[in-house]
Formats: sequence, C-alpha cells, structure tokens
Amino acid sequence: MSPALLLLAAVPAAMPTAASDLKLPPGFTARLYADHPLAPDIYTMTIDAAGRVLVAGRGYVRVLVEDGQGHAVRAVDLVDGLKDGPMGLLAEADSLYVVADGGLKRYPGYNGRDKLKAPETLFTVKTSGEHDAHAVRRGPDGWLYLLCGNSAGVRKEIISGERSPVKEPIAGALLRMSPDGKSVEVVADGFRNPYSFDFNLDGEPFTYDSDNERCVGLPWFEGCRFYHIVPGGNHGWRSPQLSQTWRKPPYFPDVVPPICDTGRGSPTGVACYRHAHFPEPYRGGFFLADWTFGRIYHVPLKTVGSSHSGKHELFAEATGTSGFAPTALAVHPQTGELFVSIGGRGTRGGVYRITYDKADTDAKPLAMARRSLDFDRERAGRWLTDASESDDARTRRTALDMIVRWWDRAAWGPKLADAVTPNMRHADALVRRAAGRVALRLPVRLKDDSPPQTRLTLALAKANSQPEEALQTALEILRTANTTEEVQLEAVRVIQLVFGDLTATDAVGTVFEGYTLRNPPKQKTADHVLWALKWQIDSVAGRYRPDHRISNLDRELARTAAALGSPDENALTHVSMWLGELSRRNERAGSVRDDIHLLACWAQLSKWATRDEDGAIGATLLQLEDRRNKEMLGADRFWPVRIDELAAALIPCHKHLAATMARSPSFVRLENLRFLKYMNSEDTDATARLARRFLDAARSAPDSPFVPLIFEYLPLLPRTEIDPLLSVLWERPHLQDAVVQVLARSPRDGDHPRFLNGLGSLNPEIVRQSAGALAKLKRPDGAELLVAAVKALRRFPDEKGYASVREALVALLQMSSGETIGADAKAWTAWIVKRDPRAEKALNASAGFDAAAWGKRAASIDWSRGDAGRGRLAFTKATCAACHDGGGAIGPSLLGISKRFGRDDLLTAILQPSKDVSPRYRPTRVVTTEERAYTGIIVYEATDGVILQTGADTTVRIAGADITSKKQVEVSLMPTGLIDKLSNTEIADLLAYLATLGEPKTK
Repeated sequence: MSPALLLLAAVPAAMPTAASDLKLPPGFTARLYADHPLAPDIYTMTIDAAGRVLVAGRGYVRVLVEDGQGHAVRAVDLVDGLKDGPMGLLAEADSLYVVADGGLKRYPGYNGRDKLKAPETLFTVKTSGEHDAHAVRRGPDGWLYLLCGNSAGVRKEIISGERSPVKEPIAGALLRMSPDGKSVEVVADGFRNPYSFDFNLDGEPFTYDSDNERCVGLPWFEGCRFYHIVPGGNHGWRSPQLSQTWRKPPYFPDVVPPICDTGRGSPTGVACYRHAHFPEPYRGGFFLADWTFGRIYHVPLKTVGSSHSGKHELFAEATGTSGFAPTALAVHPQTGELFVSIGGRGTRGGVYRITYDKADTDAKPLAMARRSLDFDRERAGRWLTDASESDDARTRRTALDMIVRWWDRAAWGPKLADAVTPNMRHADALVRRAAGRVALRLPVRLKDDSPPQTRLTLALAKANSQPEEALQTALEILRTANTTEEVQLEAVRVIQLVFGDLTATDAVGTVFEGYTLRNPPKQKTADHVLWALKWQIDSVAGRYRPDHRISNLDRELARTAAALGSPDENALTHVSMWLGELSRRNERAGSVRDDIHLLACWAQLSKWATRDEDGAIGATLLQLEDRRNKEMLGADRFWPVRIDELAAALIPCHKHLAATMARSPSFVRLENLRFLKYMNSEDTDATARLARRFLDAARSAPDSPFVPLIFEYLPLLPRTEIDPLLSVLWERPHLQDAVVQVLARSPRDGDHPRFLNGLGSLNPEIVRQSAGALAKLKRPDGAELLVAAVKALRRFPDEKGYASVREALVALLQMSSGETIGADAKAWTAWIVKRDPRAEKALNASAGFDAAAWGKRAASIDWSRGDAGRGRLAFTKATCAACHDGGGAIGPSLLGISKRFGRDDLLTAILQPSKDVSPRYRPTRVVTTEERAYTGIIVYEATDGVILQTGADTTVRIAGADITSKKQVEVSLMPTGLIDKLSNTEIADLLAYLATLGEPKTK
C-alpha cells in the first residue's frame, strides 16, 4: 500500500453527527460523510449502482469506504498519474469514465476496489480550465452525454455524426456519443459554463448555467439560469466565437428561455430527485448547487407547453462563515439520500449526506422513461401522427425533432407538409422552432393570406439560407396593423439575423457588441429597413400610456435602428427624438439597465442627434450611479468600463453636451468624476477648474468608493489646494498608495514619512516611485530609510518584471549611503549591520521568532546525519504537506526547492515565513462591519463577497455588504514555530528530505 493510502487508512472512525454548518428545511438532517484529508478539495462526485461514493480532485479519483455506520473512514485511490483535477465522473458496470487530461477517458475493469490500468480516450476535448469539459452521464437513450463550458473548444470539427442537432456550435454545448462510439453530436449550444446536468423523469436533460457576473447592472446581465436543454436549441451565450460579454436576451425567439433565474452565484451540481425517500414535493424536481454562496436550491417542475416552469426554493444554505462550497450533488440509488461534495479552488473538501428523518424505509427509486434515437418505419409513422394530432406539445416537438433527424430515411409524402404548417403557428415557441427546422427541408409555399406567425416561423428558419425572402416577410409584417407585440418582436429579430446577427467584428469587447450588425446592409437596403422600423416606432409610440415602461419591442426597435447605420438623416433624427421620449418615460418608471441600453443606441446615432437630446442624454449619464443604487443593483468589473465607453462616444460628439452636464445640479458628485476626461480632454486648465469643484465633495465623503477617481486630477491642482484633502485620505490605508503617487509628482521634505511608508507597499510601482522621490529629496542617510529600502529589495526577486523597482531601490541606497554596492540584498544587509548592529533586529523582525536562540540551535545541528526517509515523517509531523504541493496550494510548490534555496536560506524561510513573502502568495486581510478580521488567499472575489482560504482546509465566506476594508498584507499564512517541537535530528532529516524533491517537469 502506498504512503498516501496508509495515511488515508489511518484516519480514525467517528460516528456521523449532524452538521451544524447547514440550514435545512424542517425534517431534514445533514451529516458529514467524509472530511479533509480523506476527501480533499473535491471537484466532482458520483455514486455507482452499488452505492459506492466516488470523489475526484486534482490528481486523484478515489472510492470512499464506509464503516458500516454511514461514515467514510478510508479511501481507495483508483487511478495513477492524473495531471488535471477531473470535473466529470461516471461509474457504470465495469467502466469508469473520467473527464480529465485532455479528453473523455474510459478505464475498464472498474469494481470499486482495485486500481485501474491505462485508460482509453473516447475523444479529445479541453479539460484543464474552469470553463472546459465537465460532467458526463449516460442518457436514457444509451448515448454518453458530456457537458462543456464555453472554453472547451467545441467546434464543428468535433462532430462526427451527420444527424447532429447543432451543426455550427457556439460557446458551451452538450455533446453526446453513440453507444458504439462512432458518432459524436452536439445536442444544444449557447451555454456559458454549466458545470453539471441531469435527466428528469421523462428522460430529458436539464442544466444550470453560470451568470455573466462581471456585467452586473448592465442590460445584458443575466443571473444563473436553470435550463431545459432542448435538442437544436441555443441558450444565448456567444463567447468566444461572436462576442465577449454581450448575450442574447431570453425573449429572443431563437433562444431557449430559462425555467428560472436564481441571480448571482456559481452553478455547480445538478441532480434530479428520482427517488421516494424525500417527500412528494421533491420527487421529479431538481436540486441545484451554488458554489459562491454555499446554497442548494430545489426547483419543482410544472409542465407548460413543450417545456416546464418552476421557481427556485432555498433548500440548504451554509451558516455563518462556513467553508461549505458545494461542487457536486448525487442521489444515492438505494437510500435516496442526497450527497453533497464540497471543495474547489483549493477550499476545504468533504462530503455531506442529507436525509429525511421521517422517510419510508422501503422507499424506492423512481423509474426514468426510456428513450431512443433510433429509426424504424413504425416509429416514423407515429412521429407523423404525433406531429399533427397530439394534444401534448412536448410530444409534437419531439416528433418534429425526430422527423428532422431521420429526414432521409422515410418517404414522408404530402402528409408531412399538412402536419408541419399548423405547427408553425403553434402557441408554443419551441414547437414552432422545430416546425421551422422541418419546413427548411420542404418545398413549403405559403399562401399570401397565411397567418403572420406562420410566415414569420418560416422566415426565422430561412434568415441565414434565404435572407432576401426572410427580410421581405419581416418588413411586410412590420407594416401590418393589429399584430401582437410578440409577432412584431420576432419580425425585428429576423431583420437582425438577415444581416448576420448582432456584433460587428470591430465591436467585440466593447459596449457596442449588442448594438452593431455583423454584416451591415448597403445604403439603399438600410434606408428601406429604417423606414419600416420608423413606421413601427410611430405605431408603438401611439399606444403609449402615461405609465408606459420600455417593452422588449421598444428595446429591439431602438437597437436595430441604431445598428443599421443608415445615412437617412430624417429617419435617424426621428429615432433619436423617440429615444429621448423613451428616456423621459424610463426616468419615471423604468430601470437603469434600460438607461444604458438607450445611451448605447444614442451613441450609435450621435451624429444625427439634435441639441434637443443633450438634456436627456446628460441627465441619463449623471443619474446612472444614483439609479443603480436605488434599484439595489450590484456593479462589477465591466460596469465602469462600459459607462466610460458610452461617455467617450457621446460627450465629444455632442457639441453642447459637456456644458449641459456641467450646469446640472447633480454634476458635482464623486461618481461623475469619470466624465471629466471626455469633457475637456485637451484643455488642461478647464479640466482643472472642473476637478476643483469636486474637492469639497471628496473631503466630505473620504470613504466613498468613488474617491479614487479624483487622484487622476489632483496633479493638475496646486499642492496648497490638495494637501488638506491628501491629509484626510492618508488616514485610509487602502488609499495610501494613491496618495504617494500624487506626492511623488512634486515631492517635498514633509512627504518623507509617507515615502518611507511607500517603500513597504506591495505594489512594485509605488515602491519605485517612493524610492525615486526619496532620492530627489537627498536627505542625509538614516537607519530607518536604509532598512526600509533593503527590506523592499528583498521582497522583489531578481526577475525581469521587477527590474525597474530594483534599480530605483539600489539607486536610493547608493545615494543615501555613498556606497557602490550593487543589487545584492545580502551585501546591503551585511553592510548595514556592520555599520549599525542595532539595525539587525529591524531587518530580521518577524513575529514569534527569536533569532538569537535559533542561531545557537542551528549551529549545534549535525546536518550531515540528516536522513531523507525519516525526513518524510518529519515533513508530515510539521504539517508541511497540507499547504505545499497538495490540494490546498496556499503555499508555493516545494518541488526543486533545494535548487532555489541554500540550506541557510531555506531554514530562514521556514523559521521566518513573513520575512519575504512572494507576491503570488501574499494574503489579503478583510475587516467586517462587526470588526472581525480575516486573513487569507482570495479564491473568489466579486462585489457581492469574497471567499478566503485561511488555511490548508479552511475557508471563510464573507458577504460584500459585511466588508469594511480589504487590503493585501505582507504577513505569510504560514505560521511561525512549525518546527519548534522537532528535535535537531528531525530538523536535519526534514531538510534532507526537501533536498530530494525534484524539479517540476516542464510540459
């Protein structure tokens, strides 16, 4: 047995106790089934038919072995040599399927006990990243299904089956492989990063897709969505092929809408509850895991048309600051208990089992309907009948999908056209889409008096293959009176698709991804389309009520008119004025997300906008932050970026807009500082006059999150004006680096203490500027300055990226000392200590460390007697493995450590871990509103909270609203005193063992 398995087997048995870190509905109990280190940092989990729990993480797949009392006490590692952490796992019969190391792999000979031999790669796909290939399951049709995120590289080249429902996959996708392994298909696409999926009782797949979290507050933001995966369906996400952040809204007729939206989070596990252990309301519903917030939702399903509806309900939630980060869900096939694994990004690992206390002990699994993708003539006849006669919308949709799949295998005859045409106006949009796919293969000739919806269904299907015909249909319907807004919206969408869909190539990565056309029309066609849109705009505007809110049709009429780029000034001026009316109505009853949508449309029409719109545009820009706060919408990385892009497009193009904004009473608010750079970018004096108006606002609200915006403009003003503000801001530790940057422009003697402080910054640029400023002041040398400069020099390694800061520090040391020593930190340390022995204590300061005592002890150790074999045990005794080279990875790898450090340096690093903390492993200290402080490595960060890894197997989740400050610190997470209790022999053994750790192999 390997040393790793010996360690696992030695874990003592313990009776499972109720977990106190989970809040559950009444009647449910959670117990810890396995904990770290038995199940460290779990990426995924599955349960085989025999009820054995399998877990996987970086470099391992193992079976957890129970003690007969419902608690795992040891584990059996099943595979060797894994480089990745598997994100998909399936054990069935004698096969173990693992998604790792660049593909979907099958290990034969699985029995839950023995280690498996070399695997067979079923097909190649990207697996190492968080948005790559994930879950694998066997479908009720016998095919093997694999879920892929949007970075997995799913392209048409991966398709080997000619009957694939999706031919040109976009973004994330669900793949399937035939039982004989000869055919790979793409079932559906348009996902961002769904991590898991499952089949419901009807045998249809469902998944839980991630939000576009960096776009919170923007018009195209959507939360985490629970989807019914429909064959051939697109689910809205377009990156990396067509855009970066803009996604198609769920009301587009060519998008499968979500069953529900759970808001912010990170979706992981998905499990359909196909068992009778839990009460009736849970049966047939889905459990969904959210990693970010430590939650498990339940979604009961209700059939609506050919799909389902449902509202998410909170089922389980982490309490306090627990490290409960769920990564996978699985229902035990015998007991019906819900198993939950936790881990991810080096966080605490473990497995919980959730039981219903009053369950029937004889509860059985619920059978899932069997399905088939095969063809025979009897089935074909039923499909034709179901498509035309069934009262069940799902039966119709399924029949139409199968007709498309086996189009070439049956003599369908004229009855097919009679069956398809009525479905093109079916009340269910998914049935209409399926009918449209069939109609593409038929010589359908619709009558001129065919219902608008029937004609539009065909036009939507033909938008790519027969764009002229589709465009003519859409324009005719736009001019048709008494049609519903749903029909008009579909007509507008056809127009967008006819011109290659949204997002011009040069707009990718900007706010205009959703406001440009990929293949814009020529002038004559653009004019023609724009006048049809204007006619519909007038029609819609005529129906406005005083309380009218912007509708989906309003949004798409505005978007399409803005994207056309027609030079018809009369029509575009009319559209711009209509945007002004929409903006005024939206101000009373709408959303800031619609404000941004209207601004983006205006920006595309800027050269045709009249001065009359300047007031509406200016007011909308200036109220964005205020409205976002009132609507309690979050904001993340792309909010300020997108607002800046809109301002850059709007303010310079409107001659009077800057003046209009500056006259507004709401102008002098700190959040509006972002607009200054576009208002007088070439007139420094004018910009300084405007910036001066914000000084009082900054002094009165120094804790505002927008205060950092003022630092760009402070150098434009005299020091006498800004010094009072800088003194106030210096009291905010997180702003001290920015203050130093301003002071470094024109350093004065009184700034000396602040530049000394700057030498201790973790930002190399701040250290460089501080060193340069101190060198300019040319004050007499002092021990404090020399010590600070040497400690800074030691912090930044001799690497290319730190060359400039090291040069500045050496120049400062040479100027202050008069010495010509180079960039050798050890030489400077020796010189300073020789010159002033009292400086040694400051140079070697480290909490909890007695340098003199350890110096004597180290001198008495006989290093030649160190034994690497015994050192392995000392390594474990000192708990080194928990943080280095393991799943936690909160410390640097120790492979090849003896190549990088001599014995004395290595001993110093162990004894004084905070002396020189690597930039990569510098932790962050977070202080909460309750004045509690947490220090750890950030493994997840967004505006709504952070997850800190505070130890090898401990994590803390802190909500964004509870955070008062957050700053990197130069204190290592590695505690002092780790080897204090080791004997001298054990210390010699430990360093001998570290010397045997080879360098990592390069890929």
